[in-house]
Amino acid sequence: MKRRLLFALLFITQAFILNSQSMKIMTYNVENLFDTQHDSLKNDKEYLPNSELRWTNDRFYEKLHEVMQVIVGLGEDNLPLLVGLCEVENDFVLKAMTQFDPYDQLGYDYVHYEGPDARGIDVALLYQKDKFTPLASRPIPVHLPNGQSGRDLLYTCGTLSDSTFLHIIQVHFPSRREGALASEPNREAAAKTVRKVVNEIQMVDSQAAIIIMGDFNDNPSDKVPTTTLSALPYTSGSFEDLKLYNLCWDGYPFENREIGSYFHDGEWDMLDQIIVSGALLNGNLSVRIMPEAEVYHPKWISKRDKRTGEMIPKRTYVGPFYQGGVSDHFPVFIEMFFKSEL
Repeated sequence: MKRRLLFALLFITQAFILNSQSMKIMTYNVENLFDTQHDSLKNDKEYLPNSELRWTNDRFYEKLHEVMQVIVGLGEDNLPLLVGLCEVENDFVLKAMTQFDPYDQLGYDYVHYEGPDARGIDVALLYQKDKFTPLASRPIPVHLPNGQSGRDLLYTCGTLSDSTFLHIIQVHFPSRREGALASEPNREAAAKTVRKVVNEIQMVDSQAAIIIMGDFNDNPSDKVPTTTLSALPYTSGSFEDLKLYNLCWDGYPFENREIGSYFHDGEWDMLDQIIVSGALLNGNLSVRIMPEAEVYHPKWISKRDKRTGEMIPKRTYVGPFYQGGVSDHFPVFIEMFFKSEL
């Protein structure tokens, strides 16, 4: 534990010494990042010290530390500007990530609202306080076809250091637990909600800089991202201000890939995606995003799958058995630059 802490602190030091105009934007499903206290309004009893999982303070802080080490490790010499998170339980977890020693040295603050999820897992946004200034934020409810509520979207708008205005929508679409096809209407409902927000923004500003990221629980070539959201592949050739482009999709069906963000039944999926408005790709703004997302998969957050030999995400638990991994997802990231630096 101490050795890992030292490793993280060395990265922290590098991050503050070096200065780059590259701005990384990351989305990460951190898989059940619960604290160890029972919330009487949530079904969180699985993650308590006396539960079958024996979710103790030591295990919580070990996982918290490793999540932060992933963020710092991705940054190398430049910490990510924005980190969209899925599956964080509450405000305490986010305070621990941003205000507890030594993480308070990283310069992050956060945006978060308690959502309606029965288990209590929410989305949140970490941001570098000296590089991004939130001006407004709100949770956006998702109404499912069966009358129940899906996980809220998180909308945040703010400015970069050069006053560029960004709109960020962090999502965690409904799961495939009932089967991909049977649960698709739930994800369509979430996507329609996102599309409505995007349309409202673009009615006011036709060159709005919009970033939609998170766990979509679909592959980029599936119906919901391509049809309901109308997200085009990043290989489109030309980028129009008002259109959306999926930086995780090259235009081909997502199958038989060498890497993804999630591994299931012997195959890779790219459930975690980053979609942006064309204005962020075509050079019309003072910032520009490189048109392809990447999966961050260092060896230390991976394990070898016995059946396929693939290096896959190392989970915190497999069933009731503690594995000590970080998450069942790999993070996905993009790079944004001030145009003067290109």
